[in-house]
Amino acid sequence: MSKNNSLLYRELEEVTTMGIQIVDIHRKVICYSKGCELIEGYKRKDVLGKDMNSLYNQRPELKSNSSRSVIVDTFETETPQKDVFVSYTTKNSDRIINVLCDTYLLYDNNDHIKSVICVFRDISDYLNLISLVNRLNAELNLQNPNLNNDTQYTFDHLIGASPNFLDVIEQAKRIANSDESVLIVGETGTGKELFAQSIHNASKRNDHRFIALNCSALPENLMESTLFGTCKGAFTGALNQKGLLEEANGSTLFLDEINSMDIGLQAKLLRVLETKRYRKVGSNQEQSCDIRFICAMNQSPQKAISDKKIRLDLYYRIAVFSLSIPPLRERKEDILFLSNYFIKTLAPPSGKKISGLSQKTSKLFENYAWQGNVRELKHVILQSIYSAKENDRLIEPKHLQNHSFENILSHPVKGDSLISVSSLSESDLTKNINAYEKNLIRQALEKNDYNITKTAEYLNITRQSLHGKIKKHLIVTKNAEFSNN
Repeated sequence: MSKNNSLLYRELEEVTTMGIQIVDIHRKVICYSKGCELIEGYKRKDVLGKDMNSLYNQRPELKSNSSRSVIVDTFETETPQKDVFVSYTTKNSDRIINVLCDTYLLYDNNDHIKSVICVFRDISDYLNLISLVNRLNAELNLQNPNLNNDTQYTFDHLIGASPNFLDVIEQAKRIANSDESVLIVGETGTGKELFAQSIHNASKRNDHRFIALNCSALPENLMESTLFGTCKGAFTGALNQKGLLEEANGSTLFLDEINSMDIGLQAKLLRVLETKRYRKVGSNQEQSCDIRFICAMNQSPQKAISDKKIRLDLYYRIAVFSLSIPPLRERKEDILFLSNYFIKTLAPPSGKKISGLSQKTSKLFENYAWQGNVRELKHVILQSIYSAKENDRLIEPKHLQNHSFENILSHPVKGDSLISVSSLSESDLTKNINAYEKNLIRQALEKNDYNITKTAEYLNITRQSLHGKIKKHLIVTKNAEFSNN
């Protein structure tokens, strides 16, 4: 190599705004810019002098020429290439790289081709943006034209490939057109309201507003007036106010976490289900209603009935049809499937170049319990995308350091804070479970400085549920608010 060529190559290698690669007639890489490093993930020292075939994979699944090597084509045809789209992967990563290339021929003093310069630009962000726009357009086209009904989701928004999840979707589709009540059972974050909205939008009631109420979000003294409505003078400050039963007339009423509803109020709801009639608070006049009830709970019905959280007679009325959504840990096939879906939809708006998970992260995800289910997975993906640097291409374990997901994996619970299997009493499983739960809650409270809201989020339970468990186990908090005094 001449001294002039050496200086030229050195200058080209400092270019960061685009990839500049020079390959000689023996297909050896003789120049590799910093821009190439950013796009492909290689280091220059690992590439120089290497044969191209040892560095790149073509994509045989692509039928077009976009999978062919543009540099090889330039050598073979002895013709420069202009604005050629190429899609490929490197030998050290499965990440798909999409670039737009120009090639130029370099000749020796005898007018023989001695090398090819390839100048390329990464267009993955552009393609991701197009994909996002197309997906959003497709979703808009899929929506019912009458979907202006306070819903966001249809069955087309339920993402998954595992057989047990697809089976639940098929069950839900079959019962959508019925007017009978539906009970949806699933852990926090599994998508119970997505199913409820999808059922509503596939039913004959979809031209009416979808009415939803989280039964754990309101105190008991407000729940009845919110549900049944009030008459002026029913209590101090009461006005003539519509309740959700009146608003949901002719439509669907979704009652989430119905196992948090007061037992006494459940009896009144049971009468509505049986007679299709109700009275506003403070009124003597009955009103009729035509409502399709969809209810949800985050614990098994058997446990809710046993714990006296649900009346048995109400259960029989709300569970004419029952759907059980599997937790994410029982949908192993969907963990990476959903991860890639969230990356494709969340990364482009963030301006980051993240396009997938590294192999290490994939294994971590597959082995994690996902107590918060799909909601937690989406949160982890979004947080990891924003934790990534501008030129990071894959979500690595280092991007998870600030999330409880990584903390759980890298900071296991100390042995003295949990009950070991050898210390369990074989004769009383309930006592052992209660002791485990008590220790786990106490540890979570300490970790979150006894902040109830943060502790509830950390444990993936509601504040109301945490309050109940603190009282149940007589756990003394920092301010002794829930002590046994």
